[in-house]
Parts: sequence; structure tokens; C-alpha cells
Amino acid sequence: MMFFFILLIIFIAEVAAAVVALVYTSVAEHYLTLLAVQTIKKDYGSQKDFTQVWNSTMEGLKCCGFNNYTDFEESPYFTDNKVFPPYCCFDDVNGTEPCTKKRAEDKPVQGCFKQLLSDIRTNAITVGGVAAGIGGLELAAMIVSMYLYCNLK
Repeated sequence: MMFFFILLIIFIAEVAAAVVALVYTSVAEHYLTLLAVQTIKKDYGSQKDFTQVWNSTMEGLKCCGFNNYTDFEESPYFTDNKVFPPYCCFDDVNGTEPCTKKRAEDKPVQGCFKQLLSDIRTNAITVGGVAAGIGGLELAAMIVSMYLYCNLK
């Protein structure tokens, strides 16, 4: 019986987490945007690890900043160099020119958040299917455990 209740609690927690995630998606996106942009403006170019993580993200996703190149305008990197990260001018064949504001404005490089959301939405069906499969397995385990408990003599 204890096994049944443990599975039931886990199942309820998973369903509640899924509902909260669906209901508060836009609120979470808003706060994530505020936090990420503020952090980029404060730490990009001054915090080595933070800068490396963002550089890897921008290189991997072929994107620039959280929203776009303007996220870097008040960053230590921009203040020191007066240019944007090279990823903001990513589609250039000749990557030796500095990524100035004019060049960044002319490039169609989108923000990393939009690119990440696009990648997540592409895989949402797979993730949802796996989650439904796990939920079904948990329900089956609860049914079997209750059946065994009721028939235990």
C-alpha cells in the first residue's frame, strides 16, 4: 500500500508541475528575459566563465544575445571594445571585421531565446510523448500495486 501512495504522490506532483509550467509559461519567459538581459549587461566581458558560456551558446545556436545585439550595449565587453561579440555578425564569410552597431543592425541574426524556444518547440512532441509514457507506466504500476494489495490474503 505504501508503494501505491508513493507513486500517487509522485504522479500528482508531476501533473501539478506540468499544469504550472503550462499556465505560467509567459510569466516565466518575462522574468527570464529580465534576468538574462540584466546579467548580460552586468557580466558579459567581465566574468570569464559567464562570457565563455554565452559565447558557446551563441556559437552553437547561431544567435546573438538573449533578444538581439542590443543586450550587449551596456556590457563591460561593449564598453571596453566599442563593438559587439562577433556572433552578432555571424553570417559573414569574412569574420575579421569588428561587429559594429551598423553591421549588427544589418545582420539577420536572431536572439538566442527565440532560437532556443524554436528548438524546444521542435522537440515538444517527443518530450510530451515520453512524459505521457512515463505517466502511463506510473498509472499501470499503481493499478498493479492496488490489485496485489487487494488480493493479498
